Amino acid sequence: MKLKTLRNNFYKNMASVLCNPSTQLKSSQVIVLFARALATFPSKSIYCLTAHRVITYIEHNINNVQLMIEIMKDEGEDQEIIDTVEQLMNHPTITTQNECLEFCRVLADYVKWASVIKVKQSFINTLDIIDEDEDPTDIQEHVDLVYNVAKEIVRAYESADITATAHSFDSSDPEGMKLAIASARDERAPDKCILTGIKGLNNLLSPGYLSGCLYVYAALPGNYKSGILLKSHVDTLKYNEHIKNTTNGRTPISMYISMENTMTQTIRRLWGVLFPNADMGSFSVDEIMEMMNNELQSKGMRSVILYYGYREKSTKDLETIIRSYNNDKNEVVAVYLDYIKRIRPGRTDIAVTSSEKSELHAIMNELKYIAAEFNIPIVTGHQLNREAARQVDDVVRNGGYNKTDQALSRSNISCAWEIVEVADFLALMNIENNGEVKSLMIKAAKQRDVDNSTDVSITAIRHPFISVSSFALKDDLYENVSISIPIYYTQNRINYVANV
Repeated sequence: MKLKTLRNNFYKNMASVLCNPSTQLKSSQVIVLFARALATFPSKSIYCLTAHRVITYIEHNINNVQLMIEIMKDEGEDQEIIDTVEQLMNHPTITTQNECLEFCRVLADYVKWASVIKVKQSFINTLDIIDEDEDPTDIQEHVDLVYNVAKEIVRAYESADITATAHSFDSSDPEGMKLAIASARDERAPDKCILTGIKGLNNLLSPGYLSGCLYVYAALPGNYKSGILLKSHVDTLKYNEHIKNTTNGRTPISMYISMENTMTQTIRRLWGVLFPNADMGSFSVDEIMEMMNNELQSKGMRSVILYYGYREKSTKDLETIIRSYNNDKNEVVAVYLDYIKRIRPGRTDIAVTSSEKSELHAIMNELKYIAAEFNIPIVTGHQLNREAARQVDDVVRNGGYNKTDQALSRSNISCAWEIVEVADFLALMNIENNGEVKSLMIKAAKQRDVDNSTDVSITAIRHPFISVSSFALKDDLYENVSISIPIYYTQNRINYVANV
């Protein structure tokens, strides 16, 4: 289809998205793209005029379509525009998130190529004035002109892509700035945030696992590092059906990679998370497979669990693994890696391999890069040092089995402080068990970006296991109140469950 035919084919769909009562379809990035398209392809079409007017209302934070219509009537808006809004509100041509994303992808391509074509002739003319017989000073001046026009082409190519990660925020490129701002505004949209089954943990994560971020749980050996990663993997599949709105029809994959526990150990633990009150030995292999599949695929998502030996894979391999699962049918939406010290860095130069500290620093930065590249959360684990073990033992020995949060701090992170520096979120964990009550203490040691909608006065929680012998934590996401016990480190003593 030629660019010139754009206005005859897309304005109705654009206006339909804007007039649809569903707010899911109208992210900030979508509005920026539509405004860019309207400016690129001006028209006197009634659908174009309608889209212009509706965007004006949305930019003034009026998102309710019925309210828009009432204001239009009060302000004497053109009746044809009002009739068009009502028609598209009641009979939209685009009704689902996937249809909207596909439309935006096609529209972004048209805007991109139209913008490139606009600077095409300037680029050709600039190239033509470069002459090898010229004075070097003149050549440099002309090459600078070519470079500047080339930058315009690059901007035109990148700024219309609503799925691209913005790498610059340049005041001379307002379209690129708008896209970066829209992306930042949409980052915490409900359909992009991955929730766990624990209200209190989601509050610490503020408000859950976010795309492009790196999360680290640090604990002593045997204190649920693998457990919280495996549980988060299962929770991604059980509680995050909304993620399908962002994958454009592809099946979302939650990926758990173990480089410590064998596949046999992981499967037994997975059973313990899914069916904590059932004996695995009481069922046949076929029954177990069916039961697990029913649980893991109940929301139309896909579970992938992989095992590799100690340092068998590098971060570069991890990147390749994720890419191998991303295709026209599937998309990896979260990775849970068990754990940092079990994987090799992608870099192999002496600056990285000279010490464990430098290796861990490289691994963290490479994991952060992969999270940003694929726009997914990466969640992993790390060890606490022997001083942490001594401090916890001292607290427990003195009767403070439920006070281990006071013994642990960021200084207990093993080997490399860079782990704290690079992580977007870092939590310290410890199992507290007196034989009658078993809880997992989770203490936020670093939160790079806190959502004001969460209770920032809560810096740690104690959350109960199903029983003193169970591997599974209790879920409370669908309960009216959180069952976690909050641990406060600020003066604000508000009621934890008052606003739930």
